[in-house]
Amino acid sequence: MSRTTLSRFSLARRSRTLAVAATAVALTLGLAACSDDDDATTAASSDATGSGADSEATQGTWPREVDSLTVDNGEVTGETEKVEIPEQPERIVSTSVTLTGSLLSVDAPVIASGGAKVGPTSDDKGFFTQWADKADAAGVEALWQLEPDLQKVAAQDPDLIIVSAVGADTATTLYDELTKIGVPVVVLDYSDKTWTEITTEIGEITGHEEEAAATIQSYEDRVAEVRDTIDEPEQPVNVVLPAQGGNLNFMTGESAQGRIITDLGWELAVPGDDITRTDGDYAGRTDVRQVTGENADKALIGKTVFGINVDGTEPVIDKLKAIPTLTDAYAVTNARVYELGASAFRIDYFSAMEILDQIEEYFTPQGAE
Repeated sequence: MSRTTLSRFSLARRSRTLAVAATAVALTLGLAACSDDDDATTAASSDATGSGADSEATQGTWPREVDSLTVDNGEVTGETEKVEIPEQPERIVSTSVTLTGSLLSVDAPVIASGGAKVGPTSDDKGFFTQWADKADAAGVEALWQLEPDLQKVAAQDPDLIIVSAVGADTATTLYDELTKIGVPVVVLDYSDKTWTEITTEIGEITGHEEEAAATIQSYEDRVAEVRDTIDEPEQPVNVVLPAQGGNLNFMTGESAQGRIITDLGWELAVPGDDITRTDGDYAGRTDVRQVTGENADKALIGKTVFGINVDGTEPVIDKLKAIPTLTDAYAVTNARVYELGASAFRIDYFSAMEILDQIEEYFTPQGAE
């Protein structure tokens, strides 16, 4: 690709960034600072993402080959294949609302996206609340709500299609038809990666490696800022998602939510094998451990508890108080249960930053500026 073309893409990205609201401002400032300090910035980005060498080697190189999961008769095989992207994409369609947040966070030119069902985690278009305003500012068109439509994708005249391999927002059943549109189709699994790993991968696929590194660095900078600003809460910490029937889902250090806690340097308490359910939807998962109500007191040992209120109904503290075995739980009886909003259910850059904002608000000493 010519230097002139790359410059045009750079200008387009910068224009889109200026249109995005406050969260992306930090990213823009980070990129603007890269003038005579490219070597230092590359080194810092390498430390943040663990893939700086690869990014340096591929930045601006087209065509490029990227890894994509293979799909056979609508089913993901678990194997990967190389998909060639001939030139830097300018019209990306995301069939996965979960992956759209990562595309927006690196300022990739996503023009349309599938959405989730309307609910506490999303707006009336099905866009997740943590980045819906960014999508609107960027002019992203909403295509559907968990009902993939081949014709709607084709009508966007995309030059790259992003598909999730898993989740309610997958469109693998349409994979064969999507490939017939005649543009690269890349299938990604976000369930076995951290949000930072997905962000790095998205950056490499779209040619936005520098933006991805800067996005991750801005998160890490914010973690350090919050850690230095607040009073550390009582340790250890539980992160829970109340479930039906009085069950509790505990986030582990493998979860995106748990990693935020450990990034802050706190001790994350996780239920032991002896009280964790080994049946049902959470059997075998490493990011979440489910505990029944009768064992809730043995699992909720955190002196500080963060509860994810994904359905937006009654407060988490009330849900915990309704579990008989938690009557004497320390966090419950000492008002140490802190609510996280619905956006904390699915973590990307934007929701991670929202969680850090909430934590700062909860634990900044009174009277501190």
